[in-house]
Amino acid sequence: MGKSAELTKDERIKKEINRLKRLLKNLPPDRMRSAEGLVKRIAFMQVTLEDLEADINENGTVEMFSQTPGVEYERERPAVKIYNTTIKNYTTACKQLFDLLPDDKPKPEADELMAFVKGAKK
Repeated sequence: MGKSAELTKDERIKKEINRLKRLLKNLPPDRMRSAEGLVKRIAFMQVTLEDLEADINENGTVEMFSQTPGVEYERERPAVKIYNTTIKNYTTACKQLFDLLPDDKPKPEADELMAFVKGAKK
């Protein structure tokens, strides 16, 4: 049994929060305050998705279902529906978080300004 299986859900969430915060260590303080809520939501969704994946791997994506005696049909398991919704929300939240990161690429305006400044010094 792996270490993550031995941890409680809350412990796994805290571990993921710490991992994300390490990735964001160079974020300016004002952006970090904005990111804190996202970090908590993303960590929760990450752990929830892991649990749902384990359930889906163990139990499959469909199940037999019946509301009327003698009439059975296959339907998507509720865990699959929850997983699909959560992964979409997770992806959106991650994009919002990544958008808070500083852009390392120089902006075209900055390039033009630098070219002007360099040209003016001649």
